[in-house]
Amino acid sequence: MSFTALTNARVFDGSAFVEDKVVLIENQSVAGLLDTLPENTEVIDCRGLLLAPGFMELQVYGGKGSLFTTEISPESIRKTYEEHLEGGTTHFQVTYHTGPLSGMLKAIEACRTYRAEGGAGLLGLHLEGPYFSPAKKGAHILKYIRKPTIAELQLLVDAAGDLPLFLTLAPEEADEEVLDWLLDSPIRLSAGHSNATYEQAQHAFDKGIGLVTHLFNAMSPFGSREPGLLGATFDSHARASIIVDGIHVNYASVRIAKEIMKERLFLITDAVTEDLRGEYVFRMNPQTARFEDASGTLSGSNLKMMEAVANCVRKVGIPMEEALRMASLYPAQAIRQEYHLGRVAPGFEASLLLFTPAFELKALYTNGHFRWV
Repeated sequence: MSFTALTNARVFDGSAFVEDKVVLIENQSVAGLLDTLPENTEVIDCRGLLLAPGFMELQVYGGKGSLFTTEISPESIRKTYEEHLEGGTTHFQVTYHTGPLSGMLKAIEACRTYRAEGGAGLLGLHLEGPYFSPAKKGAHILKYIRKPTIAELQLLVDAAGDLPLFLTLAPEEADEEVLDWLLDSPIRLSAGHSNATYEQAQHAFDKGIGLVTHLFNAMSPFGSREPGLLGATFDSHARASIIVDGIHVNYASVRIAKEIMKERLFLITDAVTEDLRGEYVFRMNPQTARFEDASGTLSGSNLKMMEAVANCVRKVGIPMEEALRMASLYPAQAIRQEYHLGRVAPGFEASLLLFTPAFELKALYTNGHFRWV
């Protein structure tokens, strides 16, 4: 039996920062938070840094010059993991843009291969589309947008097997029979790229959709006469992701949404990468510091999760503890993984970050290995 002890760190356990605790790790799991150092244990001095659970990313499109929608392969997933690990993300859902059924099936196959090869960090596949409102397509390709059918969805579920699938769709674009089928399926649903009325959105929430994709972006807005999907989200129990880069959403809007939604709001990056090989080509605009498609439409972020956490604290005024939960515990709850991810507690996976109070990542403990960065 081999134990590793992380000492001399200020530990955020998922609820609060605790002082003078030894984080004991056994077989890649947290064995305990102790007051004293056990004998016969490998000791790692954390040099007074902050220690927190690894971040969870439910929507990321690629990394290191490889957009997963273009290069649908285990290697693209590896590049995504490697790039976003640099920002503290230890677990992620790789994301596929709106595309043909053949591409969706290929994305499922690539994810299954990556997992079979022992690929690190992959929680599942996020299919963002193709079942959108054309009016709220954003940077997605219009010709691939379509209404969901049970026949097509059954093919996806059959191909996925034990691979978790996460689907963003416009609920008003799904027939009642299809929506009922989806809610009885293993697919985790999130409302997004939607032009739903308040009543349509509330109907979807009442039926069982419990998540909303990138709050404020590509959705019917909150108006005085029509509250839309945004207003329905505020007026519900649904959880929502949000992109806190100061480009997708004004920081004041983040603050207002956080006041309303509390622990229902969690972070994503929606990060893309510049890959000029396929139908989805996004370039960084040097004047605006944002990724855009050929028409100038905002097309994803250049964000890392540690930066998003820092923005929440520095720009929005969210306490550090809550900002860390928005990047770890709350996304774990969104996909029902909160019983083994998102905390530093006995029985939880030992995926851990060490960083400074200035949000500089200094070290990682992942997959049973500790390394300084």
